[in-house]
Amino acid sequence: MKPIPISAAAAIAKKFGYDQVIIYARKPGEGGLKEHGEHMTTYGIDNMHCEIAARIGHFLKFKIMGWIRDQP
Repeated sequence: MKPIPISAAAAIAKKFGYDQVIIYARKPGEGGLKEHGEHMTTYGIDNMHCEIAARIGHFLKFKIMGWIRDQP
């Protein structure tokens, strides 16, 4: 599993004409983190849209899917 780069989300936005793109990817399974997990990538065409997409991504990760925030 590799993280999905922001450039992939930007390419989707440009190709299909969107201002914000949120990509949620899953690989369910058992074993270590290299074998399964979830990933979120967000993109916005400008600073305002970036912030909105990031807020949506965070809401989905932490409020809907129950991800646990890293502790400092």
